[in-house]
Amino acid sequence: MDINHQKRPAALIFAGQGSPVTGMGADLWDINQHTRRIWDCASDVSGIDIRRVCLKGPVNKLVQTPVQQLAVTAINITFYTLLREKGIKITASCGHSVGEYSALYAAGAITLEALFSLIHFRAATMHELSKRNKGSMLAVKGVDYLTTRKLIADHSPELDISCDNSCRQQVVGGTTSALSEFSRRARCETIRLGVSGAWHTRLMQEGVQPMRDYLAAVTIGQPRHKVLMNVSGQPEYHPQAIRENLSLHLTHTVKWTGIVEHLLAEENPPLLIDISHKAWLASLLSDFPAFSPQRLLHCRKILLCH
Repeated sequence: MDINHQKRPAALIFAGQGSPVTGMGADLWDINQHTRRIWDCASDVSGIDIRRVCLKGPVNKLVQTPVQQLAVTAINITFYTLLREKGIKITASCGHSVGEYSALYAAGAITLEALFSLIHFRAATMHELSKRNKGSMLAVKGVDYLTTRKLIADHSPELDISCDNSCRQQVVGGTTSALSEFSRRARCETIRLGVSGAWHTRLMQEGVQPMRDYLAAVTIGQPRHKVLMNVSGQPEYHPQAIRENLSLHLTHTVKWTGIVEHLLAEENPPLLIDISHKAWLASLLSDFPAFSPQRLLHCRKILLCH
């Protein structure tokens, strides 16, 4: 496949929390002074030795939201920094859930220090709320957003759609008892996710105003390229609109379907670059009729080709 980065526009797709493994990122943090600065910043801002936790675990600490979000972001930004050095022509960026913050950094809207400060505050807020308002999340296979919304209305109205991932995959979140009832009565394939809270649901409502207050003191500039955001599913350019999207992110559905459809409908479709420690976005993208596997590359493949 032609990956001539001088000619072909590219859209960066940053992963969010996924399936962390001990050792992830270990080949990235000491490549050069730029990558070392990224990992130093993540550790300095949070007070957590992110390198050590990624390298040695234990896994039960690595999976914790306050650690995992920082680790995932450090990996995302390291890959982005290495790609930028190759001269990739970036025309858009987006990120799934916490990956959205990496997309904003890639667009020059926030500094590295602001990025990790925001992630640290966001993750700590979510972690504290998850202890007070206990819940979890469930992947629902083979259904679209509207079908899932009706299933929730019919069987478990206290649940929310956390992620509209594709026309064939949704994620619902809420209390464990409500999820169990939904899984029993919905008569479709469901998979319990290994998360410690019901992210992007009403159980995170108490965190919205603290996020607004924190974001009000953070400098956010206008992105230098298009950033598609989770709450709206559309490009956002104005700093105040970006702040409000990030605040509502805690409780609103991740509109991933809308983001992908927007990218696939562009007149000059970009190369989609999956930025993650483990390629997983392809399984979601394959649900979209307009998607071609030849349009997606994992960031490691590009770096290895140069």
